Amino acid sequence: MKFFKNLYFVITLFLLSVFILFFSSCEQVDLRDPLESDSEAPGIVTDIEIENIPGGATISYTLPDDKDILYVVADYEIRKGVAYDVKSSSYNNSVTVLGFGTTNEYLVDLYVVDRSGNRSEKTTIKVNPLAPPVQQAFEKLDYRSGFGGIHLTFENETKAALVTNILVRNEANEWVEYDKYYTSLPSGDYSVRNLDAVPTTFGVYLYDRWNNHSDTLIQEVTPLFEMQLNKKGFREVALPGDAANAWTLPGLWNDVPQSGQGISSTGPFPKHFQFSLGTKSKLSRLKIWGVYDGREYSSGNIKEFEVWGSNNPDPQGSFEGWELLGTYTVVKPSGLPEGELSSDDKAMAAAGFDFDISPDAPAVLYVRLNFLSSFASPRNSANGTIWSREITLWGQEQP
Repeated sequence: MKFFKNLYFVITLFLLSVFILFFSSCEQVDLRDPLESDSEAPGIVTDIEIENIPGGATISYTLPDDKDILYVVADYEIRKGVAYDVKSSSYNNSVTVLGFGTTNEYLVDLYVVDRSGNRSEKTTIKVNPLAPPVQQAFEKLDYRSGFGGIHLTFENETKAALVTNILVRNEANEWVEYDKYYTSLPSGDYSVRNLDAVPTTFGVYLYDRWNNHSDTLIQEVTPLFEMQLNKKGFREVALPGDAANAWTLPGLWNDVPQSGQGISSTGPFPKHFQFSLGTKSKLSRLKIWGVYDGREYSSGNIKEFEVWGSNNPDPQGSFEGWELLGTYTVVKPSGLPEGELSSDDKAMAAAGFDFDISPDAPAVLYVRLNFLSSFASPRNSANGTIWSREITLWGQEQP
């Protein structure tokens, strides 16, 4: 029996050696070469039509009759020495070129490329882009004095990815980059913070991913004085219609976000609570904390809520006499599914979520938190839970 086992091993080893020698002697095939190979250039595109769009153009065409067309490529420069190329599959009949920073005339070279890598003759066309998004947005950009800095407003109708760069002129009369804001929203606002309430010269400009820059909007602005409100003056105000609370509301302003106090309420949404600031104040922003013990962005943690203000609330607990100061949504930075947390997710939850209050909001003595949804319970849920463990408010106390 041992003899047959050894014989089987020897035969197997021999066949394996023959197999390796056979395939190592085979001619190597370069799979990177085109599956089809000829040297005949394809025809050119015809029936060209141009639709100029903000910062670019869409070029429509008819492909030649060649059967082996792979794609059409558009070569162009957005400014001297900065070249781009865009490819469009043979299944399409148009190509869009983007990135132009002016409404000047630009040249675009079109080539048809086949499966053998042959290029057609060049077809050169002229495009005249409409005003690029960075210029359009700059025309609607504005800012004014805000709490601790300036308050920017903008419109970005094309939803282009833009960067707002905020500069401050220092004591040496030099421009210093102070803040940046990234957006692709169609409109919005942004607050620049943490500056003293002294006359300051600001410069604000926009740029896009092609490094096209707008002009710079320069203004001298005096930031409004801002302070953190003194929580020692806060007082719970219980009214009919308040939601049940398993924790103690004054724990919401004890400066200990992990105290296990604040708001824990189960029942139908929406649900609200209110408190007195102790002093009538013009609010500028707030920071609010949920539970951050591994349950961040899940379960009863706040997702959507409103802040209301009043100087004369209805003693029956209705919303009469209250004014909406803002509607807010807690957003998970990473966008990961529930139960998965990035380091940024954890850091933001532990630091608290910041929200601005409009500079146009009135000064108020009372604040109502109206919770619309949690991460586990959507709006108008018949039975859901909400948690909140701490709140901090900034603004100006009124005389």
